[in-house]
Amino acid sequence: MSTAELKRRKSKRLHSKGLQSTDSHIRPNANGGTANASSTKTNGTHDQPRPRQGSILWCCSMALVLLAALAVGTSKLGVLDRQSAVSLSAATNEPPASQSLNHTEPQPETESINNIQGIFPKGCRWRDIQHEGQAKKFWAKEQYEYWHGDVKQWKPEMPQTCAVGGTPAKQGYAWLNGTPRTEVECTATHCIYRNLWYNNGRFYLLVDGPAAVAPWKMTRNQDLNVVHVDNANQWAAPLDAKVVSGDTLIFDFVYFLHPTAIGHWSEMMFPLFSILRLEPAFKRPATQFMLLHLKRVHLMEWARAVMSVALGVKVHEDLPPMMMQQESDSVWTQIPSPLEGYEPHEWVSFERALVVRDIFTGGVRTFLSTEDAQAFRASMYKQYNLPSPESGRPVPRVITFQRKRANRRVINEDQLVRMLQEFAEVRVVEFNTSTSFHEQLQVISGTGVFISVHTSNLANAQFLPPGAAVFEIIQRNWVWENLDRSFQIQTEMMGDIHHYAWRARHRNQTVYINKRDSERFGDWTSQQCATEDCVEAHTNVDVVVNVNEFRALLKDRLPHVWAGKSVAEAAIPWPEV
Repeated sequence: MSTAELKRRKSKRLHSKGLQSTDSHIRPNANGGTANASSTKTNGTHDQPRPRQGSILWCCSMALVLLAALAVGTSKLGVLDRQSAVSLSAATNEPPASQSLNHTEPQPETESINNIQGIFPKGCRWRDIQHEGQAKKFWAKEQYEYWHGDVKQWKPEMPQTCAVGGTPAKQGYAWLNGTPRTEVECTATHCIYRNLWYNNGRFYLLVDGPAAVAPWKMTRNQDLNVVHVDNANQWAAPLDAKVVSGDTLIFDFVYFLHPTAIGHWSEMMFPLFSILRLEPAFKRPATQFMLLHLKRVHLMEWARAVMSVALGVKVHEDLPPMMMQQESDSVWTQIPSPLEGYEPHEWVSFERALVVRDIFTGGVRTFLSTEDAQAFRASMYKQYNLPSPESGRPVPRVITFQRKRANRRVINEDQLVRMLQEFAEVRVVEFNTSTSFHEQLQVISGTGVFISVHTSNLANAQFLPPGAAVFEIIQRNWVWENLDRSFQIQTEMMGDIHHYAWRARHRNQTVYINKRDSERFGDWTSQQCATEDCVEAHTNVDVVVNVNEFRALLKDRLPHVWAGKSVAEAAIPWPEV
């Protein structure tokens, strides 16, 4: 989509009026070279017991840490910064990212965007408490400790700065535009609401006037309900409601059943970056950020890092204050859960709120322009104090193979890696939630060819240097709603990253982890696999790669990549089902 087209869409508002119901009311439209393979498992840890100074044991420990750091310094994957952060942490005064309950002393860490804990909302830093020997159930109620800067201690009590309070809207309150009635202005990509109401987990449009106004979906998971009254001011006067002033960005994580899948974070944060750049009327970064349905434990460093750039947070600054719902022990009761800091049935009005259309309400899953995509990559490198990627530089002759451990594993991985060594130096990496984003970015910045199964961590592909290539391994029957192209759509918008794929087509190339999935869906075709059950089953499979076919793909495309050909010059059709 060109910048001119975006400006044209922006100038042609789909709806720009107050929700005073009239017969002419318009509902917003939802469309609008060879080397040995080096393997690094980048799991890391947050839990480093604080040494007691003056102790012989402490001195020996520090000596061992220094020796380990020297050893790590020879690693080709550049994990020296992470290890250094761990060894230096005892000399600083900031909180660590997490700690087991049997660790009685808090361990300070360096205050930097580059350390493992990353960026947090202003005045609110937390860590989830892990009980050793206990397996955590999905959506279990979390235990947190919060950093209290005044006493420099971790405490279980949440500080007031972690909740965004509202102003009491007592009688005579000066409402925005002189009325508590909801007003909305929508484009093809987003809507800005004035006086958007919230009560007990649900959003409401306050409408007055004689004619009815039909509700609509705000996001995939949130309907907009209608409160229709004769006079909005008279209705609001006795409520003793609270008003959240300023500009609030409301973010509904539509795939809330997969809260740690960073690929879903990227397909929502990337459009947001573009939209905020094109919307000068909305504060950037926003006054506050409202995250629906998720818990703090789901806000991994990767998500917070990408969020900071999407919102326009400057280097070394905090995220804006964050509003969240009270945590529940069930995903289904989490959705309507009330806001932190507010009573369950208390009415809350958001003075101004921006909501981005998700892919289910007419939105897109990537940046709106190549200019935005490349600007985002440059900003991310800048946030983490890494040299900005520049076009025209030779592509690193390094193949990075991303390994998975839980599902979508490559059954014949050893055979595949040996074959990759025929073409260049091979590095095998394994990213997880403990891997600092700084470390991930270092690996990606030194990669010329990124090979991975279709997995959420392919969201890192957007940060590859110009001219690099992705070779994606797609599991069988993975086509519903263009899921097989979700990352290709993002790299395509970058304009300078090649993206190719090999697809598993045959039954003997798929190993179902769950026997029941095999029995139910093993013989289904891709056309039949258009149900959520079938799609979910095919997230839980392992893959057998046809190494000869993959070798042929590399032989065909890598000469173009190494030669610095443009994406258009080196493009081939996406593999058919």
